[in-house]
Amino acid sequence: METKQTVDENEALRELCGFKNGDCWPATITPRNKAGGISIWWGEDLMINRVDFSLNFIDIAVQEEDGVRWRFTGIYGWPKGSEKWMTWDLFRRLGQQWDGPWLCGGDFNQVKSADEKRGGRCAHEPEMSRFGDCLTDTGLQDLGFHGCPYTWENRRHINGFIEERLDRFVANDKWKELFPYNHVQHWDRANSDHRPIICDTRGSEDVEVKWGRAFRFEPHWSKYDDCLKTIEEVWCNSRGQDILAKLDQCRSQLTQWSEKEFPPFAKQKYRITRAIRVLERRPKTEEVLAQCRQLEQEMAEVLDNEEQYWRQRLRADWLKGGDKNTNYFHRKASTRRKRNTIRRMKDETGRWFVGQEEVS
Repeated sequence: METKQTVDENEALRELCGFKNGDCWPATITPRNKAGGISIWWGEDLMINRVDFSLNFIDIAVQEEDGVRWRFTGIYGWPKGSEKWMTWDLFRRLGQQWDGPWLCGGDFNQVKSADEKRGGRCAHEPEMSRFGDCLTDTGLQDLGFHGCPYTWENRRHINGFIEERLDRFVANDKWKELFPYNHVQHWDRANSDHRPIICDTRGSEDVEVKWGRAFRFEPHWSKYDDCLKTIEEVWCNSRGQDILAKLDQCRSQLTQWSEKEFPPFAKQKYRITRAIRVLERRPKTEEVLAQCRQLEQEMAEVLDNEEQYWRQRLRADWLKGGDKNTNYFHRKASTRRKRNTIRRMKDETGRWFVGQEEVS
C-alpha cells in the first residue's frame, strides 16, 4: 500500500493492527514527502523475503506454512502520462525473472478500458492498449472484483467530477490454479479518494459470533442530549430509592434508549453503504454529490463511535491518530473475553465442576 505516512507512523499503525512483521520503503519517508513510500505487513504464518523494491513497487517472495511458494508485487504506477511506459517495462522485467505463481496488486494509475472511467475527458486509447499489451506479454489477467466499479474519485464538484478504476489485482494462471477461490472486493471509502481493495486468497467468509455483554456506559452516548435527559428523568422519578436501585433503573432506561437510538454498528454501516451505492449508480449532480458527502460524514461518525466502543473494552488508549482499526480492537477485546472465561473449577476435595450451572 502507498503509505502517505512517516516510518514511525507506519510502524505504530502496523502494531495497532496486530501484524508482527512489516517493512516500509524507502526507510527515510518524511512528512514533506508523504505521497511516496510503500509498506507491507504480514502475519506469523508467512515467510517473506524482499526481492526488489523502489519508490513505486515492492517485489517479495512468499512462503506459506504448508511450504507453498509464490510471488507478490505491490505497485504504485507512475502517474504522469509521459512516464507510464516505466510501469509497463517494470512488469515485463519482473516477469522475466519469475515463472512461478505471481500476484500483482495496487494502484496502477491507469484504466484498462473506456468503461473504467466516468466523467472528464475520454480515457487515452493508446495508453489503454499499452496496458493491455503489458498484461498479455506477462501472462497476467485481471482477477475482477465485487463492489463499486470505480476505486478512485477526484472529490470535486459535478462539473469536474471524475471516477476511475485505477486499483486492481492481476495474476498469472499458475497463481489462479493455486488459489482458485480467490475473491477481490472493493471496500467503501472513508475519508479518502481511494477505495481499499482486498484480495482474499482463500475466499473465506466472515462469521459473526454473538456474545452476551454486560452493561457499559458507552463514551459516545455523552455527545447526545437525550442521554443526559434520560439519566435526569430516572434520577428524579426514583427519589427515595437507594443508590443501587437508581443505578439499575438508569441501566435499564439507557439500554432501551441506546437500542432505539443506535442500531448495531454493522446495521448502521450497512444502511449507509447501501444508500451510497444507490447514489453512485445515479447520474452525478450537485445534489447527488452533496448527499454522498453527507453519508460519508455519517459513516465517519459511526466509525468513530465504533472505535470508542472497542477501545473502552480494551481498557487502554491504544489509538493516538485518526485511523479506524476497529477490527484490531474487536480481536483484542474478544481475546481478553476468551482469556477471562472460566470453563471449569476444582474444589478443595479435587472435584471438577464443568459448565455454567455447576461453576456458578
